[in-house]
Amino acid sequence: MKTKTFLITALIMLTSLTVFAQGGRGRGNRYVARSDNKTCMHLVPDLTQEQIQQITALETAHRTQMDQLRSERRSTRDQEVKADVRSKMITARDSHRDQVKQLLTPEQRRIYETLPYRGNEGQYSAGRFRSNRNYRR
Repeated sequence: MKTKTFLITALIMLTSLTVFAQGGRGRGNRYVARSDNKTCMHLVPDLTQEQIQQITALETAHRTQMDQLRSERRSTRDQEVKADVRSKMITARDSHRDQVKQLLTPEQRRIYETLPYRGNEGQYSAGRFRSNRNYRR
């Protein structure tokens, strides 16, 4: 009887360990920290209504510009064109960040500069495509 109870208990423990090791449904809580779509307006303290309106306008224009550049980059297979569009995107990003900094007070600017840059999110953030070996030429 003791052997039978021991084997059943061991089987239940082994099954439960494998279930918990899998992380449950989906990806579990690994990406919870990345799912908050907060902009700098939510993270920089003491913004005035005027600053919020100006930053919102800048973000809207920036997103529109980046969407156009992404479409342009996706529409070609030429690597030189893609590299050129990528450099335009980096320039636009840096320009946008500089424009936002100009709207902030020195204390707010200091906090804004310490915020983590979150531009690496998305399908490539998991590290699956760290090299160019996955691209077809």
